[in-house]
Amino acid sequence: MKNNHKMEIIVKDIPEEGLELDFDAGRTPWFLQVLRDALGKQHAKEDRAQGHLSLLRIGENIDCEGRVECDCHPTCCRCLKVFHHHLDVPVHQILAPLYESERQLKLEQKEEVELVKEDLEFAYYENDRFDLGDMVREQIILSLPLQPLCQEACKGLCPVCGKNLNEGPCQCKARDVQTRRIPLKAFKRG
Repeated sequence: MKNNHKMEIIVKDIPEEGLELDFDAGRTPWFLQVLRDALGKQHAKEDRAQGHLSLLRIGENIDCEGRVECDCHPTCCRCLKVFHHHLDVPVHQILAPLYESERQLKLEQKEEVELVKEDLEFAYYENDRFDLGDMVREQIILSLPLQPLCQEACKGLCPVCGKNLNEGPCQCKARDVQTRRIPLKAFKRG
C-alpha cells in the first residue's frame, strides 16, 4: 500500500529565501491522508481544511512556522452528541540534523532528560530530509481537546434514564436517584 501522506522535504532544496507551502484537503492528497490519520471519522471529506507553512533554512536547521485550520466532528464527553468543532492549529517547529545536539544523543541513549516546553517546538531530521506530513499530523493531534465539550455548560446525560439534559429535564425524580444509591451506601466490605 502506497503511503499518501508522505510529504518529504529535502533540506538542501529549500531556497535561501525560504519555501512557502499552501495546502488544502480538496487538492492535496498527502494532507487529506494526514487528516484521516489524525482525526479518523471525526473529519469528513467535505469538511473544510487548509494550511500554510513557511520553511526557512538557517544553516542546517529548518524553522517551520504556519497554521493549519480544519473542521471536525468530535463526540461530546458529557452528552455523547457529535458536534462541529473548528481547529485552528499554530505550527512552529525547529528541525535540526539528528545527533547535532548532546541533548538528543542522551535521549537516544535512553538517559533521563527532563522535558521542557521548548522541546515541543524542536525536532530532528535524518539523511537531509524530513516528512512534513508527520509534523502536521502530530501538531493536529496535540491540538485536540482531551475532553471535547459541545458547549461549556453541557449538562450531560441523566444517570438514571440517559436522557440528554441539554434538551430539557427528564422525568426522573431526584428521590429516585437517591433511592438507587442506597444499596451502595449499605454495602459493607466483608
